[in-house]
Amino acid sequence: MLGTRWIGWMFVAAAMQGCVSQPELRGPMAVRNQHPAQLLVAHLDARGADVLPAGDTAVRVGAAYTSLFLIGSTPQSSFVMDGEQLRASLAGRLGLGRGLELGVTVPVVHTTGGFLDDAIIDFHDVFGLPDQDRSPAPRGLFSIDAQQGGQSVWSVARSGLELADVPFEVAWQLRRPGDDRVGLMLRGGVELPTGSADRGYGNGKVDVVVGAFAEYRRGGVGYTANVQHAIAGTRRETRALGFRFADVSSVGVGIELPVRRDLHLLAQAELETSTLRELGPRVASRNQMVVWLGGRWTPSPQWALEFGLGEDVIAKSAPDFTAWLGLEWRIGAGRGW
Repeated sequence: MLGTRWIGWMFVAAAMQGCVSQPELRGPMAVRNQHPAQLLVAHLDARGADVLPAGDTAVRVGAAYTSLFLIGSTPQSSFVMDGEQLRASLAGRLGLGRGLELGVTVPVVHTTGGFLDDAIIDFHDVFGLPDQDRSPAPRGLFSIDAQQGGQSVWSVARSGLELADVPFEVAWQLRRPGDDRVGLMLRGGVELPTGSADRGYGNGKVDVVVGAFAEYRRGGVGYTANVQHAIAGTRRETRALGFRFADVSSVGVGIELPVRRDLHLLAQAELETSTLRELGPRVASRNQMVVWLGGRWTPSPQWALEFGLGEDVIAKSAPDFTAWLGLEWRIGAGRGW
């Protein structure tokens, strides 16, 4: 696949030599799988193992625009996902001292039939990627519906703007990363049921998530890895229909390769279990893996602009295209990121 080839070349380049002496590494893009069902479950977005100093604050505005298309069925169940989705968020982090950091994210979601169908089909044709059988499907439609036993157990209503579930998290740095030194951080969080479960933008319950994040730096290049597990909730009405959202486990890796002091290339991937795996159809039950390629431009210690593209690498499982843009402002960045 295109994404895995690029990641392979970046690891080869990193193994030979870092491109910039003593670069300021800031970790991976703060991205996640944008599958609407996976977004119902708490998740710790990718990052390195560093935390903010006491009193420092970081504010990030992010937007992920995703093309959605998956259709599958069994004699007892079916899953349809067709449309496009914009998920924007405002996130804040505060350094508490003693290796502790507090964070909160407020996400909103916009759903639409979209305009990218033809462009994505052409992109898949050019690079020989599977199009998940979307070529013969009608263009510009919006429908997300999971059915079991002839009843809809979860669906998403098209909306101009919806508040999603709001996560709070605490990070605890056990060991700070450095040159030839593995940094380690534990993170945990809860996600409040602020999104409408009736309209499909929340699961109606408080979720809990815990994870471990590691970062290693060598030769001016940064490597990250993480593992996490989220306990998913399910609203009472959905449980009454005999269905529940499954817990989600995931593992991720990333690499940060400086090409200039103010411009770094980023590649990362995350594999996670599906929260719809009890539904039945393979398009809903398969594990999902998204590969991200992008970069970060840092014109000053206070500002960082991230940009990237995400592509699924397990056919007929996850959204097949996501564009990401994020802007972070660090208050009190004079002491280093």
